[in-house]
Amino acid sequence: MRILTLLAAPALLAAGACIPYATGTTAVPAPEGQVVPSASVYFIPGGADRMVTGDSASVSTFGIDVETRFGLDERSDVGIRAPGLMGITVNYKRRIDASRDPAAPAVAYMIGAGVVNLGEHALVEASLLASGGQREGGKLTPYGGIKAMHVFPLVQEAVSDDPTLGVFAGARIGTAVLGVSPEIAVFYDRSALGLRDRNWIIVPSFTIHGDELVRRIFGGPGSRPPSPGYPPRPRPWP
Repeated sequence: MRILTLLAAPALLAAGACIPYATGTTAVPAPEGQVVPSASVYFIPGGADRMVTGDSASVSTFGIDVETRFGLDERSDVGIRAPGLMGITVNYKRRIDASRDPAAPAVAYMIGAGVVNLGEHALVEASLLASGGQREGGKLTPYGGIKAMHVFPLVQEAVSDDPTLGVFAGARIGTAVLGVSPEIAVFYDRSALGLRDRNWIIVPSFTIHGDELVRRIFGGPGSRPPSPGYPPRPRPWP
């Protein structure tokens, strides 16, 4: 029985990791004309209380998302994300407060849609975000908000699910071109597969982001230190 449990664990680790639980962005859009890549890792402690073998065991589930945000103008950007590396979604973020200063506190909404779970479900999502201001040379930008997600079956064999609703809070340490964002969220998320008895989950996550960070990791040509202040100077890209 223990062997069956261990064999089932990888599938359970991936279960529930195919929707974008981690937000990983502030209310300020990506700088106009710039590309900001990111990667998020998130965990659901005790995300699977019931193993498929019938044993009573608790297994933590996890997910990895990759995303690229494109700055459209001073008030909006668009993101392309691969939730759980098993789908693709597109989201649009729009700043709605009166200020246009990227260093000032901001409020924005973000809406998106796509396919997840290897094409078995369609996803729609909506978030309301708020973030603090980042003074010139500042290193910490708090953010938080509320988030709603729902999946719809696209194939006959796919299970139906209830909407997922939650709140999140985090902080960006660094800048938009070089930073990390620890975050924690609490969601009402009923398990459609019955893998756990509880409907409330806590999801800690960690996001790394920024084109400068990517260049430093992979040693790309033309690497440069971030410009002072925020946003950085625009640079052309093909």
